[in-house]
Amino acid sequence: MNHKRHSTIVIIPHAAGRVYKIHLSPTLLKVAAVFGVLAVVLSLVALLGSGNFVRQRALYRSLEKENKELRRTNQRLQEALTEVHARLEQFEQRTKQLAIAAGVADALVAPALPGKTSVGTGGPLDRLTGSPEHLLQREERLERQLGAVEQRLSEQQLLLSHTPSIAPVVGVITDGFGPRIDPITRQAAFHDGLDISAAYGTPVKAPADGLVVFADRETGYGRVVKVNHGYGFVTVYAHLDRILVKEGQRVKRGDVIGRVGMTGRTTGPHLHYEVWKDGERQNPLHYILDAY
Repeated sequence: MNHKRHSTIVIIPHAAGRVYKIHLSPTLLKVAAVFGVLAVVLSLVALLGSGNFVRQRALYRSLEKENKELRRTNQRLQEALTEVHARLEQFEQRTKQLAIAAGVADALVAPALPGKTSVGTGGPLDRLTGSPEHLLQREERLERQLGAVEQRLSEQQLLLSHTPSIAPVVGVITDGFGPRIDPITRQAAFHDGLDISAAYGTPVKAPADGLVVFADRETGYGRVVKVNHGYGFVTVYAHLDRILVKEGQRVKRGDVIGRVGMTGRTTGPHLHYEVWKDGERQNPLHYILDAY
């Protein structure tokens, strides 16, 4: 006779009382074991899911914080970009004014953008879009324009420094440029320069930068200095008492090149001053800006 094996659970209370016995069949034990394993597995799954949720939530909060920072950064960048636009426009306007003043307005021609035509644009200083590439193009164009302006201004400064513009000596004009009666021969003659009366030994100054090309005596003019200033300008200083420069010497505007005298054909101490441009004699009064 077969008897099924059972398991018995005995419950004995601490206090005196009834003893309880629970009889469990093998099948019921197996089912209980399966449920126990499932409970453990589900607990582990729930625990892992809870940890993953916490991590995801922390990651979300971190990303949200980063997004806020990025929005603030983008706002600051937008404000900076707006300021850059405003300053570029100011620089472009100043460059345009300088270019016009320097006579290089033709340099303010904006290159056409790739894929676009320059026909119908608003002029050389059209505002481009705010992309980094376009900002770089504006900066490069502005740099080229400033370079052209600086070059022209440098050329003009060089031209001005080599253009006679000050009186070589301070005194009284006793004879002007043009037809006159020669004070010695008493005949009609053309006077090539100015006669400026000054005290004997008064310093004679170069009216512009240049190169001394002659420093010696010359018939009728006595001691003479000639300075080639470049750009077609040559000046002549005659009747000097002393010559203080040498041929081949470079002089600057204001340098003393000699002293007033009365060598050569003259009736008294004075400076005979001539200005020549491109081989043609000029009225020196047109090149004296500081005294007469």
